[in-house]
Amino acid sequence: MYFILEYSQFIIEGFYVTVTMTLVGLAGGVVLGVLSALGDVYGGKLLKIIINSYVEFFRGSPLIVQLLIFYYSIPAITGVKWDALTAGSLTLMLNSGAYQKGYFKGAIEAVFKDQLIAAKSLGMTFPQTLRHVVLPQALRIVIPPWTNEYVSLGLSTSALIVIGIRELTNVAVSISAQTFRPLEVYLFIGLIYFVWITLSLKVLDWVYNKVKIPGLAVSEVM
Repeated sequence: MYFILEYSQFIIEGFYVTVTMTLVGLAGGVVLGVLSALGDVYGGKLLKIIINSYVEFFRGSPLIVQLLIFYYSIPAITGVKWDALTAGSLTLMLNSGAYQKGYFKGAIEAVFKDQLIAAKSLGMTFPQTLRHVVLPQALRIVIPPWTNEYVSLGLSTSALIVIGIRELTNVAVSISAQTFRPLEVYLFIGLIYFVWITLSLKVLDWVYNKVKIPGLAVSEVM
């Protein structure tokens, strides 16, 4: 497998794109997930319908189809042109946000209601209660399911190959086509994914053990 070292620069660049797109999608998904969860829990009927329609579309359709819609269909319909990285980033954010909405909703609803009553009795406004009582706890409770989303999104970045983004899987396809040694190439790329995800999970598990709320197990939220 030493021949793969000749392509190390391309592999590193592909891995960088994969990690970057994962983090961008995850960060955008956190924002969308929190806002969607808050709207679903505390919003009106119309807002809930809009949020649930968004969630159902992105959870009920393949990521590849979503990528094709954002890269080809939307620009063709609206006349707004954007590059593959922009289309891919937006799609990953919206897709991740749809899944994270469910995680954050469960975490928000897990915050004991007597704490909300206590905050109100202290004269805290609703935004203050969200900021100082609900969200600090929800963000810690949600780490285990959020970790699953990180893993899922990281592996799903391989779908970006359909719109030509040079992420890790796309690079592997190119190297395989040039060397005619797909077994070694794909095994090596698979090993990179495995090491990256495994190390990330260990770090996130360590973070959760440091910040988890005593007396509120993950099983109570899921």
